[in-house]
Amino acid sequence: MVTDLLLRIALAGLLGGFIGIERQLRAKEAGLRTHILVGIGSAMFMIVSKYGFEDILLESHVALDPSRIAAQVVSGMGFLGAGTIIIQKQVVKGLTTAAGMWVTAAIGLVIGSGLYEIGIYGAVLTLVVLEVFRQLSNRLLSRHCGLLVKLGPDSVAWVFTVLQTRSIRFAFRSLKKSSSGENVWELLLVLTLRPGSSISDLCPEILKIEGVKSVAIR
Repeated sequence: MVTDLLLRIALAGLLGGFIGIERQLRAKEAGLRTHILVGIGSAMFMIVSKYGFEDILLESHVALDPSRIAAQVVSGMGFLGAGTIIIQKQVVKGLTTAAGMWVTAAIGLVIGSGLYEIGIYGAVLTLVVLEVFRQLSNRLLSRHCGLLVKLGPDSVAWVFTVLQTRSIRFAFRSLKKSSSGENVWELLLVLTLRPGSSISDLCPEILKIEGVKSVAIR
C-alpha cells in the first residue's frame, strides 16, 4: 500500500515535470520546478483526503467527506495561477501557463486517487494542446503581439505609416512620456499578424525612422 502511494506521488511529479519543461522552453512564468511541485502537492493532498482519516472512521461514527481537502486544491490553484498572470503595458500574459498549472493540479489529484491511465492521458493531451496546437494556431490563425517603441513625438506618424505600408493591422494602446529622456515617449501598439507572416525585419525598419530610440516586440 505504501509503495503504491509513493509511486503515485512520484508519477504525479513526473507528469507535471513534462508540462513544466514545455513551459520553461517557452520562457514562461512558471517552469519545471513549479509544475513538479504542483503535481506532487496535489497528489499528496488527494492521498490525505482519501486515506488520511481511515483511523478516525474506524474508531468513531463521525461521517467525513473524503473530497473536502481535494476540493480546496482547485480553489487554491486559482491564487497560484493568478500569480503567473502579468499585465504589462496593458497586455495580459501568462493565461496559458496559469491554465497549465491548473491542469497539472488536476493530474496530480487524478494520480493521487489511483486513476493512473486517466492521469497519463490527461498529461499527454495537455502537451499536445500546448505544443501541437500552438504550431497549428500560428499557421492557421491570426496572432497578436505587443510593439513598444521609444521615440520622439514627431516620429509617431511615421511608425503608423510603416505598419500600414506592410499591411499590418494594429490597435493603439498608449502613448506616454518615458522616464529615460526629456523628449522620449513610449508608444505601445498591439499588432495582429496574419497566419504564417513574419515580422523579423520590422524592428530594423522602424529603427531607421528618425527619432526612434528603441523597438521591442512583446
